[in-house]
Amino acid sequence: MDKEYSNEYVKYSFSEDEKKEIAIEMARKITELEQLEKDKGAMAAEFKGKIDLAKAQAGGAATKLNNGYEMRQIKCEVVPDFALKIWKYVRTDTNEIAKERRMTSDDLQMQLSVE
Repeated sequence: MDKEYSNEYVKYSFSEDEKKEIAIEMARKITELEQLEKDKGAMAAEFKGKIDLAKAQAGGAATKLNNGYEMRQIKCEVVPDFALKIWKYVRTDTNEIAKERRMTSDDLQMQLSVE
């Protein structure tokens, strides 16, 4: 009669050489895992920065649209009006008066040229 064989699920103890190979593989995988975690953190930070920037830009555009204007530096000519004792700031792009301010007593003093 021939011998009969069967594969069964049983305990297997590793040899010392097998344990060394497993330890080397484990060290490699731990290093790989740590690097992946670092890469994930860097990518998350990069995407967070991109998302924050996009949110800020969208918010800025919404504010401009809702307000219908934004504040800008516009070149203005400073024009004295001695009759009204004011300085007028006239926009060079539209010729509108951007603002007015009262002249100080120093502004009203006549300048004398000394030769």
